[in-house]
Amino acid sequence: MSLSIGRVAVGDAETERVLRDVLSELGAPPGEEWTVSVTPNSGAGAWEVSLQGAPRLKSEHIDWESVHRADGDRYRKLFHKAERDPQFLKRALRKLLWEAIQFRENPVWSVDPVLAEAFEKAVWTELRHEEMKPLQVRFGVWREGPDGTKFVCKVEYASASDRPWSWWSSLVRTPDDLQHELQKALVARRKRRAAQALAAKSAAARLARRARMAAAEAAAKSATVLGPVPRPAEQRASA
Repeated sequence: MSLSIGRVAVGDAETERVLRDVLSELGAPPGEEWTVSVTPNSGAGAWEVSLQGAPRLKSEHIDWESVHRADGDRYRKLFHKAERDPQFLKRALRKLLWEAIQFRENPVWSVDPVLAEAFEKAVWTELRHEEMKPLQVRFGVWREGPDGTKFVCKVEYASASDRPWSWWSSLVRTPDDLQHELQKALVARRKRRAAQALAAKSAAARLARRARMAAAEAAAKSATVLGPVPRPAEQRASA
């Protein structure tokens, strides 16, 4: 995962340090090379974020200016006023860079924005290592009287797949609880897929072995029907 951090200059040393930490944490998907810079746009009174990297679906990122280039697509976005916040920028960049992990409905934002971000980070931290794509993530809020508020998460393929996968969490209270459940689900999925791959390999080996045996039997029957080929001396004697 390669995300090269270029110029980060917004006029405040502490904010610049936080921005660099945020960008380092994000990284980039395997096999992709990206560069990013964050600079002030005094004319617009905004942060100007520029990236160069892999192609992305314009329909999923209409708030970014994008230009296709042979040496890598270019992306640009201005972050105004309240958007000039490291965490807000982090979410916008995460959506662009990690397009394959799509966060959809998340009503937790209306309950507690800090908790909502923690839940999304817990899920993203686990899914970023998986080969599945694209994935959609949804959250739900459950209020259970004296037991307080609990949360649920659903992860599923965003499009048709020959190996579909859909997962629901139980009702959880904390992001740590959710991350632990998702870890176990992903480990179980890997084991199941490994077992399926081994079974498919064994089945293919059995079929190949049967095909070789059938070919050998057919060759033996053919040799029996034709009989032995006479030696040259035998051929002269019969002549």
